[in-house]
Amino acid sequence: MDNLDVKHYLGIYSIRMQMQDDGITNPSDEIKLLTKTIVEKLSQLPLTEKIELENGKMTDSKSNVIAIFPKI
Repeated sequence: MDNLDVKHYLGIYSIRMQMQDDGITNPSDEIKLLTKTIVEKLSQLPLTEKIELENGKMTDSKSNVIAIFPKI
């Protein structure tokens, strides 16, 4: 699932954030903050901009880091 766009990931992480806010899921505070950060950053980008996931990092088309995922 490489090179998908902002619209794709914003949809996914917005749903995740809503589920967390509603108490449907209850991840750690670190994951809640990560989800909120991703939604905030993606919301500021054009919906058609490509997003890359590689080595635990989410970056935009200019290689700006949106999020670094914790290792499990």
